[in-house]
Amino acid sequence: MLVTVNADKKNTKHILTLLEEMGYSLPCNCHGAHHCNGNPYSFDCSMIPKEPVTVTLPSSTQKIHGLSLENISPKKGPGDTLLIDLGTTTIALALIDRMSGELRQTSVFPNPGKRYGADIISRIRASMQGNKEIMQQELIHNLQTRIRLLCQRNQQDEGAITRCYLAGNTTMIHLLMGYDCTPLSSSPFRIAQQTPSAFFYKDCEIIIFPWITAFIGGDLTAGLYACDMNHSKKTSLLIDLGTNGEMILSHNSTLYAAATAAGPAFEGSSLSCGCPAIPGAVSRVVWKRNHPALTTIDNKIPVGLCGSGAISLTAELLRNEYLTSEGILSEKFPPAGILLGKRTDGTPLYFTADDLRNVQLSVAAIAAGMEAITRAAGISPMDLQQIYLGGGFGFFLNLSDCQTLHMFSSINPDVLQPMGNTCLKGMYLCATDDIRPQDIPSVKFVNLAESELFKERFISHMTYSDYDM
Repeated sequence: MLVTVNADKKNTKHILTLLEEMGYSLPCNCHGAHHCNGNPYSFDCSMIPKEPVTVTLPSSTQKIHGLSLENISPKKGPGDTLLIDLGTTTIALALIDRMSGELRQTSVFPNPGKRYGADIISRIRASMQGNKEIMQQELIHNLQTRIRLLCQRNQQDEGAITRCYLAGNTTMIHLLMGYDCTPLSSSPFRIAQQTPSAFFYKDCEIIIFPWITAFIGGDLTAGLYACDMNHSKKTSLLIDLGTNGEMILSHNSTLYAAATAAGPAFEGSSLSCGCPAIPGAVSRVVWKRNHPALTTIDNKIPVGLCGSGAISLTAELLRNEYLTSEGILSEKFPPAGILLGKRTDGTPLYFTADDLRNVQLSVAAIAAGMEAITRAAGISPMDLQQIYLGGGFGFFLNLSDCQTLHMFSSINPDVLQPMGNTCLKGMYLCATDDIRPQDIPSVKFVNLAESELFKERFISHMTYSDYDM
């Protein structure tokens, strides 16, 4: 895979650092011996380029997950279209050339609103407590700064961007546009602003993907385009494995939508040693000789535990009978929790009882939500012909771990298809096909807060008495 790295005479960064900023993370444990990861790369890993350079990356190289355009290599040239995935936890940007479909640059960074709380409810409350204007300005300023840096990396003027596709959950779009979030705070959750207004950033037309309900945002609308669920006749389910656990079911040409508070555990945010799916994140845990054996993204020294690693560890604890049927951690472990390893600075990584509870809550919410939304359509999870998993989290999920925890109820794992960031992918397809997203009509919203089946199954999935070890 050929990748062009932009650099000039002022550059002081190593080639691997520049590649990581582009979204590629390559292991390097040779300490300057030019024999990275056991095999030499086609370039000097200690190089500090002073001009643009094209390098060949191993075919197994993966991009930092959170972007759905991993199979598209960036190519040198101007970009005229910007894609913005405005997530609750992170924001992802992709600069493309609309006519050719070529990817130019990408960027992923934390949402500045995290300081007001990790979840949507906290953001809504903060907005209602007099912070609406400052939250909007912080978000706009952060986006403007990141877009400017993206253009600088691509050696182009911001004015070259003539169109922008933007999608996010309903609350995030409300905060960006400065809309009143009060209707989103309590039942019946009716939205005064029925569809987001298009607006302009300098001379750039911004197209905002319409939301479906207060809980199902434009990011799921983009996901429908990514999975072609608007046209497919399959009985299929799209699950956004994020903080809000949004779901859209397509059955007999009818769409059903639901949202379940899965919490930020899948994104690592609510874990004591949590982190996103970045290089060094623990993505899998296997219990060997009474100790956890860790697999990290790109085989780097552990920096934290991401969502898939937390799922893997919980499943391993259950398989080794280190959890009671109620999900309580065995007394085998000290009160501080399970020691997973140490970071480069020597600080320990612990998985605590609170972390375990957060994972249980997230898993139970997804499983119970699946069962409730399929029941509303008159079918069962076993009738699903395809389940699309949105979010970078899905790329590292081990299906046997999911089966152990009954995370996707009792479905056939063959129907599961990780899709990465379906929001970005849907925007990309609309941009390159010159499609302007339309409102999604006649979606039946399944209110899980009022579903007795959801409550019953949620409690059931919080215990492990009938699970396969």
